[in-house]
Amino acid sequence: MKVLHIGKYYYPYRGGIETFLYNLCTYLKDRIDVQVLAANTHLKTVVDNVDGVKVTRAACMGKLLSTPLCPSFPRYIRSSDADIIHIHSPNPLPEIAFLLADKGKRLVISYHSDIVRQKKTGIFYLPLQRKLLGMADKIVAATPNHIRYSPMLSKFREKCIVIPYGIDLSRYKKTSHISGRIAEIKAIYGEHIILFVGRLVNYKGVEYAIRAMQKIEARLLIAGSGQEEARLKNLAGRLGLTGRCIFLGEVSEEYLISLYHASDLLVLPSVEKTEAFGIAQLEAFACKKPVISTDLPSGVPYINHDGKTGFVVKPREPEALSNAILTLLSNKDLRDKMGECGRARVENEFTSEKMGEGYLSIYKEIIEH
Repeated sequence: MKVLHIGKYYYPYRGGIETFLYNLCTYLKDRIDVQVLAANTHLKTVVDNVDGVKVTRAACMGKLLSTPLCPSFPRYIRSSDADIIHIHSPNPLPEIAFLLADKGKRLVISYHSDIVRQKKTGIFYLPLQRKLLGMADKIVAATPNHIRYSPMLSKFREKCIVIPYGIDLSRYKKTSHISGRIAEIKAIYGEHIILFVGRLVNYKGVEYAIRAMQKIEARLLIAGSGQEEARLKNLAGRLGLTGRCIFLGEVSEEYLISLYHASDLLVLPSVEKTEAFGIAQLEAFACKKPVISTDLPSGVPYINHDGKTGFVVKPREPEALSNAILTLLSNKDLRDKMGECGRARVENEFTSEKMGEGYLSIYKEIIEH
């Protein structure tokens, strides 16, 4: 069986969907012939091998409304001999390319989120997306909330199936080397550490985490970069929080794992349902850390069980976020208990193996029927 995955970008490009796609393809590669088609970050096509997965990074002419412009996508899809084309949506260009390619190709769509911010553009794109979803053999959502809250997916409920994202738990072990890095981190930043992991973009709501720090004697370590970075640094400066809010920029995977283990908790203060899942929550759970996330009409609160694996607070309310942080910082037993619950949750429901086997069963069903 041969499956061609089509995403915006692929590892080592950093992002939630890229992490998901890497974990999925890495698991599938020993079981089926899996290949990836994604955009490059410049005007050159490169074919490489990433941990046993063939990845074609198509030449990209730039981006339009966050969409990579790769004119060769229709040709790659049309010429593919894959048994199944697997598109990760929303991703307008490859979706249009599939509609332009020869008919008759089996299609799976992983529907990651609705389009939230580009609503005017959506007027033109949504009819195409609706047509593509109608052609799909199966549509996969990461949580039941994706289907429940999506006006688009509700129209195709009969062909939707839920397969949660999963992570490779072996990557998050506290090795002797990681333990050394943890000691270094605590020596630099102190005993109480709050962690944020993600791109610094508007919907992540990092400004509310910064505002919450006005009442908290601890360090907020911000791992990630993005277009909001300068504004957020200015905000921290205006509030007199430069010493408490530390911008780390992009960090290596090893250092990120060390940060998870060194921290007391993870904050995910997102403000829009563009934050459809929050893989960082799984990574924190894997390291036995509680999570404080926001109550969004998305998969985020489905992952984090309020009062069990952490706290779920209202978005855009720094005081509620601050109170939840203070509750956890002041109670180590509660942090440990929630951390253990989080670890059990990710072991039971959100592993790469469970995710991969779920997709394999879909592929086999489509091929057989």
